[in-house]
Amino acid sequence: MDQDQPFEEAELLLQPHYLLRIRSESGGASGEVWLRNKEGHGADTHLFNVPRQESAEELKRWAERAVRAYEEG
Repeated sequence: MDQDQPFEEAELLLQPHYLLRIRSESGGASGEVWLRNKEGHGADTHLFNVPRQESAEELKRWAERAVRAYEEG
């Protein structure tokens, strides 16, 4: 990654208990899926990284499929 290129971060709620943290990168986006703490106190739990995708929209679709698979066990 080019250190001179700034990247942006954003958060997107996938479902009531899952959060996608997105990092825009040159030519795409990557991110992480977190399980939100339902109790309202304490830290969220990191579930998995989302591999780099061509766009934030593709990243969101990938993460939604992964969350469904995670829930199905």
